[in-house]
Amino acid sequence: MAATILITGASGLIGFRILLAALAAGYNVRYTVRSEEKAQVVSSNPAVRKLAPGDRLSPIIIPDFSADGAFDSALEGVTHVIHAGSPVPFPTYDPTTEVFQPTVKITSGLLSSALKAPSVQRVIITSSIVANLGLIPPSSPVTASTRASLPNPVPSSFKDVFEGYVTGKIVELHNTDEFVKTRNPHFTVSHVIPGYVFGRNELALDAATMQTQNSSNNFLMMGMLGGELPSPIHGGFVHIDDLADLHLRILFLEPKAGEIEDFGVATKVDYGTIFDYVEKAFPEAVKAGVFKRGKVPTLPVDYKSSDVERLLGRKLKPFESAVVDVVGQYLERLRKEKA
Repeated sequence: MAATILITGASGLIGFRILLAALAAGYNVRYTVRSEEKAQVVSSNPAVRKLAPGDRLSPIIIPDFSADGAFDSALEGVTHVIHAGSPVPFPTYDPTTEVFQPTVKITSGLLSSALKAPSVQRVIITSSIVANLGLIPPSSPVTASTRASLPNPVPSSFKDVFEGYVTGKIVELHNTDEFVKTRNPHFTVSHVIPGYVFGRNELALDAATMQTQNSSNNFLMMGMLGGELPSPIHGGFVHIDDLADLHLRILFLEPKAGEIEDFGVATKVDYGTIFDYVEKAFPEAVKAGVFKRGKVPTLPVDYKSSDVERLLGRKLKPFESAVVDVVGQYLERLRKEKA
């Protein structure tokens, strides 16, 4: 049977880039969204239309991903699943109801639905290095196999969205471990655990969107447009292109049934170099005043990435490449608006 991949989070930075990579590789792709409007955002995107996927691409509308059995019908005939659709910690979100609870419940519901779908062979869950690091990064090295301690009891409320986000990732990782151990699924499960993700975002169709609705790239934009981030962010990153390729490579691995194999990728980075790379690659734009040095402080972490370069068969893209890609896209959008 030809592979059919279900992708959640396709209207976000990571999920959309995975969707493009899967279509370019010739796979049949279903993607879940909450509304027809979101489905149109994906299907009408110029990067998707350029690939001309035809009937290889189809949306599944699920208004409430947290509802019991939400993914039952979506998984019929699906062979592989990439779950990249988890809430991000937007400052305006409620930490409990819009971040922590969906992070835990959506993954749990998806796995439960997969148990009812005999066609499913493999499930990949996109997590974050904070699931390994915890709320306070340890001084000792951390890997994808590290499990930050579960809070006891698990809080019912959180002081901010970041605490809700980190706790949700920790709980999901533990819950999935327990699911595989106790439910003995007919499919295999792995996590892809990235640091901050940067690179070209084809969903950002204008310059304003690139500054305000650009997922983790918002931090890069602050560093090159004079913004100041009040708190440091973890100094571990991965280029979006590498992350998309890694998902597809891991998706078709065949580990032993019931065995969890998680893959972390977070290259050390100093965000103080953002503007240096902008000046190096685009000196004329800097002289013209398009860019201004900002401040994005770095929280150093000791994260040991998995041997993903061996899996990919190539070197990971450096941070400079991600910065240059984002700046190049921003200048493209500015030129289009002035034309």
